[in-house]
Amino acid sequence: GLNRSLEDSQSRLASFGKAAGKAMAAAGVAIAGASVIIGRQAVNAASDLEESINAINVVFGEAAEGMLKLSETAATSVGLSAREFNAFAVQFGAFTKTIAGSEGDVVAVTEELTTRIADFASVMNLDVPEAAQVFQSSLAGETEPIRRFGIDLSAAAIGLHAVETGLVESAKDMTEADKVMARYSKLMADTALMAGDFANTSDGLANSQRILKARLDDTLAALGQALLPVVTTIAQLMLNRMVPAFERFADWFQRNEGTITDFGERVLAGISTA
Repeated sequence: GLNRSLEDSQSRLASFGKAAGKAMAAAGVAIAGASVIIGRQAVNAASDLEESINAINVVFGEAAEGMLKLSETAATSVGLSAREFNAFAVQFGAFTKTIAGSEGDVVAVTEELTTRIADFASVMNLDVPEAAQVFQSSLAGETEPIRRFGIDLSAAAIGLHAVETGLVESAKDMTEADKVMARYSKLMADTALMAGDFANTSDGLANSQRILKARLDDTLAALGQALLPVVTTIAQLMLNRMVPAFERFADWFQRNEGTITDFGERVLAGISTA
């Protein structure tokens, strides 16, 4: 009886070992596959971030350092990853420079505009990029996107606002730059009650999800920045060594195609005879 019990236990342990081994092997494959996917996504995120930083440097010049500092905290302040914030800043660059003026602080204008867009998105339950598109259209002179939220930025309303705020003496004499500044001023005035809503509701589900997504994007980019030098080295190795080697082989094959074909036919003939 003792022998039978021992044999039965041994058999069960062996079966468990096989099943556990298969499960561990499958888990290992899954983890390896996930690591490859995450690694590729991380490298892509890091590459996109570098491109966005380069765009900031090109568009803003001396003000680029201030813009990049804003991007470092954009995830928690406005629900945008650093890459997304940089893209936003470049997208609105022409407008913010006009609004700030030649002697103004374009970084401060960008921060104010970004914050208000995040507040607008929070109140109206929009994604921040969607809210940004509404604001961009409004600054460009399109009235319909913002009208559905009860804000009038028609030419008449903008002209009246510009005169009332002392921006111009006569609406008839407004330049395009005057119009952009007047649209911005009225847009900010008409959304003033929304100011601070993103920060005030950052612990709510919607804004928590925005912040989480942005922080994950930043984390992925940080991981990719560590992997990027390795991937770049491999890519350069393939470009400089492997591709030329394949090209040389292809060239040699084309030059000797007739000889290679004749040799192959003779080998096949010999095999058939044997």
